[in-house]
Amino acid sequence: MQITLYTPQFKDQWDQCVRESHSGCFLHERDFMEYHAHRFEDHSLMFFDNDTFVACFPAHIIDKSLKSHKGLTYGSFLISTYACQASDHPKFYRALTKELIDYAKAEDLAILNLKLPPQYYNPNFNAEWLTLKNNSFETSQESVDLVVDLTQEWQPSPKKTIGYRNGKFEKLRLMKDVHLKNFWSDLLEPQLMARHQARPVHSIEEIELLQQLFPDQILQYGVEVDDMLVAGITLFDFGNILKIQYAAANKQGFEHNAMDFLYLEIIKEAKEQKKEFVDLGTVNHPDGSVNKGLKRFKQQLGATTTSVFELTLSL
Repeated sequence: MQITLYTPQFKDQWDQCVRESHSGCFLHERDFMEYHAHRFEDHSLMFFDNDTFVACFPAHIIDKSLKSHKGLTYGSFLISTYACQASDHPKFYRALTKELIDYAKAEDLAILNLKLPPQYYNPNFNAEWLTLKNNSFETSQESVDLVVDLTQEWQPSPKKTIGYRNGKFEKLRLMKDVHLKNFWSDLLEPQLMARHQARPVHSIEEIELLQQLFPDQILQYGVEVDDMLVAGITLFDFGNILKIQYAAANKQGFEHNAMDFLYLEIIKEAKEQKKEFVDLGTVNHPDGSVNKGLKRFKQQLGATTTSVFELTLSL
């Protein structure tokens, strides 16, 4: 097996490998990765087996650490369907892991860091986890993710659905294809600053660019009351998984329980579209502790908890 550092001449091959992989999504395609190329020293790797491109590894370097790309929700190995079908997957993954470790040592790197996807993103998670643990990778961070599993019966709490029964939701109007700029300027940026003294990871210019590149994958929904936008959610569509990327409401939205309504309508639509999971996101504070109120809110929407891991190997 050979490892090659990614260069733009391989863009089409890279994107094809991502699309064919079990756990890759549009976040790992080069057009998405490179919108913030100025923030990271890209060091993405390509794995070839007898001249066949079999896997890619989105990554960048900080100091002497090779990190599973921090600009993405998750990373690690993205393995082509061809490679999975043509070989024993656990054996193949062990070979990839060994090659990566040998490469990092040869490059005189001190640390390898992998941010794994949640388990439901990757059907081979357990075998890959075992391989990494057997190669002395240790858990460096564990986050709590909430997911609605639509392959099972979905049962939101009556506390969330009461608005359908008492008529409160009748004043709300679900909006699709809301302009991102309206949501960013009217709801998301003001609410993040007021509640958390924070800004969105993506600026409005960045998210608009990304939506132009991926119009079918980056979606914006909202709720109006008397023709005023009071709540909104930005969605990333990964095919069988729908991920909540941003959510915000103003005071009027909270008074009308607009966020409950919006989440419920999005999950209902995902179920109708035969999606398997709706990823409601992690519920950890910046210091790693769990936001219990947010966790309870998402559990009442019918979500269950799972863990998201970062693994680290000191070389």
